[in-house]
Amino acid sequence: MKSHTLAEFQQRSKAHLHLVLKDVTKKILTIEDIGDYIPGSVMVQDLGIMTNTYMNQNGCNFLRQSSEELFMLGEDYFKCFFPADEIKVLKPELHKFVLEGDRNKNYSFFQRVRPNSKSDYTWYHTTSQLYPSKNAEDSLKMVHIAIEANMLCYAGKKLSNLVVEDAFVHKNYHLFNLLTAREKEIITLIVGGESSIKIANSLFLSIHTVNNHRKNIANKLKINCLSQLIKFAVSFGIV
Repeated sequence: MKSHTLAEFQQRSKAHLHLVLKDVTKKILTIEDIGDYIPGSVMVQDLGIMTNTYMNQNGCNFLRQSSEELFMLGEDYFKCFFPADEIKVLKPELHKFVLEGDRNKNYSFFQRVRPNSKSDYTWYHTTSQLYPSKNAEDSLKMVHIAIEANMLCYAGKKLSNLVVEDAFVHKNYHLFNLLTAREKEIITLIVGGESSIKIANSLFLSIHTVNNHRKNIANKLKINCLSQLIKFAVSFGIV
């Protein structure tokens, strides 16, 4: 696969995952509603007990386990299906991603998976994001969509038909990815009508720092008015 094709797929995959989880947040649908229609393995992991709470039929078929059996495996799930040396490298990266706590951001990586020790490993490209929380007391969860590497071109086209096309999100997702957690926080306050002075006081920052953030946000998003910022913030679920 050509590098630019892979980059395009990754961008499309991230944008679609963002759109799907935005609808989950709004309770328009659940991951169970759409999981079996996604051309890959879809799983939700409870990070508190390190257990799969959901696996779509595609993933269950590949791993030759039911969703209930995968749930019962607990942490042994990682030992059963993934190379130990790769998990050792990937685990701190995902831990760092989770600690950022940004539910609008996602993380992509390649990994090898096999259904049992007698099978060969298959390469997958996985995109992960923190799962929307419905209640404050819910445990932290992460959703993963894993696409078999040799199916990326086909999957990219199939993904485009899964959710209502949001041209603005697809066109601007690369700009959204440039924003830091602090910049998203400041965007929320700006859209809420707060002045730079009030933002500085509420975040314990200097007015100079806040103005620099505002300038960086405008430059990154290529916007020059509040209405454009509001459209961007609403489209990407920042507010």
